[in-house]
Amino acid sequence: MKRMILIVTGFAVVLTGAYCSTYLFAQGGGAPATPQVQGTKVAVVNIGLVFNKYKRAIQVKNELEATLEQPRKEAKKLMGEMEAWDKEIRENLKLPKADKDAYADRIRKNKLKLDEMNYDISKLLGKRSEDNLVLLYKEVNECIKRVAETYGFQVVLGYGDPMDKELLSLFPNINRKMQAMDAGSTVPLYVHGSVDLSSVIADTLNHWHDEHMRKQGLQPAGGTLPK
Repeated sequence: MKRMILIVTGFAVVLTGAYCSTYLFAQGGGAPATPQVQGTKVAVVNIGLVFNKYKRAIQVKNELEATLEQPRKEAKKLMGEMEAWDKEIRENLKLPKADKDAYADRIRKNKLKLDEMNYDISKLLGKRSEDNLVLLYKEVNECIKRVAETYGFQVVLGYGDPMDKELLSLFPNINRKMQAMDAGSTVPLYVHGSVDLSSVIADTLNHWHDEHMRKQGLQPAGGTLPK
């Protein structure tokens, strides 16, 4: 199931239940205010933060959780049985050979069931995940383009940092950045708040999302309609 998941700096997104997203591109209207930027034409966006704050991405994540809830329960049950049988085989020295063989056969059958479940879920979500990932990327990129043009930025660079600040200084995150730089990529090592558009992008996307929901007479996910 890992191949169905897009990891964006700790934010796992599996994109399901596609619906038309082109409304974002047609929306005008005011973007939330941001501090005026002077003396630079380059900005950055933490894509992980955007995905974590964007209401539609949260909604998609919740849809994933709902879709996978029952399969996860079944998988947990199968794995629990496998662990119990394996422990019995390893630790019960008086267990007859016939019982050991029976437990081993049950373990094999459970493993086959898990493999089948994984295949079925991949088949169910795979194509929709790819389609919706493309749509979500286009929405975010269009928003970045509009905000950048509004505030006079000529270049916007995307990067990824964990949402948990305590993880920023730990080895896995540092090693990830070092490996990226070793491979020739550019990694922001210091970002002044005046050129970080991450929150502005997320807020603007949510503004467009709520405006669309308002026009449809629907309640936006994660909050009440703005007045």
